[in-house]
Amino acid sequence: MALGGNQISGTWLERIFYDALGHTGNSYYIRIIFKGDSSIWDDVAGELKTSPTWLDTAIDLVEDGTTGQFPVMVPAALPSGVYDVVVYKKTGSVAANTDDVENTFTLKQGSIFGF
Repeated sequence: MALGGNQISGTWLERIFYDALGHTGNSYYIRIIFKGDSSIWDDVAGELKTSPTWLDTAIDLVEDGTTGQFPVMVPAALPSGVYDVVVYKKTGSVAANTDDVENTFTLKQGSIFGF
């Protein structure tokens, strides 16, 4: 994946998550939670939902080659607001609520103020 330019097929590059050990073959994904009401971005439906399935809210991170770098791509359709983004390490073949949290950060979508 070329990282030049932010707009890539309906998503934009927020930041890069780094595997601390470099290229390990680990798989990661994110879930995006709206701070206003704790609704979660359902990537399958393309909208915020209050009780989506875990699997529908998991957005896989794709390693850039074998660099240990995982671009965090945010859906362009994500409404303006302030979000918690949680990075999980996938321990099985699919995302599950038993996966370990690897990192968290705040995302301000929309204006510089998050609205």
